[in-house]
Amino acid sequence: MIIYRIKRIFWFIELIPKLGVINVFHVLYYRMLLRSGLLARKYPVIHTEINTLIYHSCQWRSDYPTDWKQDLIKQADRINRGFLPYYSCHWVNQSAPPDWFINPFNGSKCRQTELHWTKISDFSNDLGDIKNVWEASRFTWIGILARAFVISGEHKYLDTINEWLIDWLKQNPVNQGPNWKCGQEASIRVVNLLSAAYILDQSEKPTDILAKVIRHHLRRISSNIGYAVSQKNNHATSEAAALFIGGNWLMVVDDSNAKENRSYAEKGRKLLESMVRKLVYSDGSFAQHSVNYHRLFLDTLSYIILWMDKLNLQPLSNGFNEIAKKSLSWLLSIADESGRCPNIGSNDGTLLQTNHSCDYRDYRPSLQLATVLINNELTFESGPWDEALYWFGISRNNFSLSPVKKKSLFHSAGYIVMKGENSWAMLRYPYYRFRPSHNDVFHFDLWSKGRNLLFDSGSFSYNPDKDCEAPDLKSVHAHNTVSFDNTEQMPRLGRFLLAKWIKPLTLDNFELVGDMAGSWKGSYRDASRNIHHREIRWDRNMWEIRDKFSGKSKLVSVGYNFSGGKYSLDNNNNSLQLSWGEILVSANANLKVRNHSFSDYYMKLSRAYRLVAQTDNNSEVVTKINIFK
Repeated sequence: MIIYRIKRIFWFIELIPKLGVINVFHVLYYRMLLRSGLLARKYPVIHTEINTLIYHSCQWRSDYPTDWKQDLIKQADRINRGFLPYYSCHWVNQSAPPDWFINPFNGSKCRQTELHWTKISDFSNDLGDIKNVWEASRFTWIGILARAFVISGEHKYLDTINEWLIDWLKQNPVNQGPNWKCGQEASIRVVNLLSAAYILDQSEKPTDILAKVIRHHLRRISSNIGYAVSQKNNHATSEAAALFIGGNWLMVVDDSNAKENRSYAEKGRKLLESMVRKLVYSDGSFAQHSVNYHRLFLDTLSYIILWMDKLNLQPLSNGFNEIAKKSLSWLLSIADESGRCPNIGSNDGTLLQTNHSCDYRDYRPSLQLATVLINNELTFESGPWDEALYWFGISRNNFSLSPVKKKSLFHSAGYIVMKGENSWAMLRYPYYRFRPSHNDVFHFDLWSKGRNLLFDSGSFSYNPDKDCEAPDLKSVHAHNTVSFDNTEQMPRLGRFLLAKWIKPLTLDNFELVGDMAGSWKGSYRDASRNIHHREIRWDRNMWEIRDKFSGKSKLVSVGYNFSGGKYSLDNNNNSLQLSWGEILVSANANLKVRNHSFSDYYMKLSRAYRLVAQTDNNSEVVTKINIFK
């Protein structure tokens, strides 16, 4: 145990240059300020006086497409009955107004609602995942009710918005309780509050109380944004966007605090221009190794562009538009025909662009809006994913449909897209400039005709309940790759930090043969100095994966996650028969099918299976996948 602790210390010291010395210092300094109580004195608790409604009435619209109306009204009525959409997936029976401090997934309540936010822990075994408390206070429900009011004229929806917001302000004094703890959570509230104002046609003449609420949020974000910047992730871009949008909005609607408003707008602009350059690589990859965080970033860009146009702002400099185009191209390149994307990396249920009724895993609403705003063209035919265009006054008739030009190789962050006939695949290889959180080196994701045949397991929860039996979905054992002696590829130092970041040993040329065939191969050495060499060849709908191993470990396991009904395992022929095809494994491997769980949506586990091929190290396993239908 002592030797292991010493190892962990050396692992962390080794990581400091990669994390950034200044960033590490800032985090340590921030934690010192938390413990000292200095931050609590810096952010005084403020009780907001409420003597009016937050949103007033507006004219209702009769041009809303009837095909979309039923789903929207159904959602709004469920909210009015006290049900809230957690993570755009779970309709949780809350109270009305909601209990802003409950974790509805385990029934626990935060007991620290009257404490300053600096004295509340992010991780509590009693409360469970604090994100389950924060979710209701992101205000995604406001957009649903605002849209329902505008298309129906039913005041019950507007009344609920005002009643619940007034209750939230009373229950959550500024800087008091868990819902003020995270600057990014405050930023998401700012975006949703302003989006509702836009939908309700009062963004130019808001109520005084709405302007005051936005200002309180910007103060909270601005005075501690250095911590978000030190994280070098989407917290920084979200918080900078809130300052930029909110500050410029306040400059238009409130001239009583002109100097303060301008300071937020200028700080937001400066940080956006800096962080966008740092966090988006030359091929459009986002620094965080997460497809859903990439969507969050793209949605953030869309809101920035929308409000720059609405407020007649000067464009951002330093190649912002070019960076936005590359970021959009990356996500378009890995989007399936179904609108879904590989569930690679951390997926915490965040969905910023919610002005639609499409499924959470459907990326088309975000991609359609971003394509119009960034490329001045359409990506998809008409459908419910166009709803955001409607609410922001954008007519698809003004844009032409342009086919997506998908790219294959994204070396800056380690992604390869391979195209067959009616199938395609994506592979992760190790190229880390930002800290990895999943042991998913050489993970292989396979798709065909809108189906994710071999998939990533997702995330489920960042802090699952202590009695929860959910597997560790960040583990190598939850990805379609190789493990040596059942150990992790990179040892874990914390919930979001791995040590001994892997580098590729070899990355051979990516070769294409026509439009439906090709090959790729590469290798890496893991933390235990075992070597894994993976070669992939494909031709139309046949995929061959050749894995070679070497090192001191004894046992090697090659795993693949699958679902989709019945299967038949034939150990005599080392084959797995599935409804869509077959998987054939070389004879030297011992095949087993294990029960597995995966998470398409945060806080939701679904049943799946995992094919595991075990063999001795210093050998080779060949896996052939044939897709018949």
